[in-house]
Amino acid sequence: MKQQKRQNRSAKTEHTLPETGTETDINRRAVNREHEKLIQWFRTVKFRKVLIGGVDEAQIWKKLEELNKLYEAAISAERTRYDVLLREHTKNCNALIRKYKQQLAELISEKNKQNTESGRKEQG
Repeated sequence: MKQQKRQNRSAKTEHTLPETGTETDINRRAVNREHEKLIQWFRTVKFRKVLIGGVDEAQIWKKLEELNKLYEAAISAERTRYDVLLREHTKNCNALIRKYKQQLAELISEKNKQNTESGRKEQG
């Protein structure tokens, strides 16, 4: 009987994170190793209970410090990823600009050749 009450109580207090379910939304999947570590931390974190007050306050601060370090690592990894994406995008855009400038220059030179040829025919 006591064991069943404990199981019911633990079943009620368990919370599932959105990331733990089967997600089809790409925005909720881990994008890097640090993000995966964060998800795993949330899945496995446990707090030591005390008789008065619910949980050990010192342990909570320790866990919050761990969480903060994980978030800093995840933010740093994302910043690096975005920097790489921006560099690639800038490189691609600059290549397209050079290509279009070259095509424009060719079109202008062809137009000028046509104008000079038609001007010669009118004079001749």
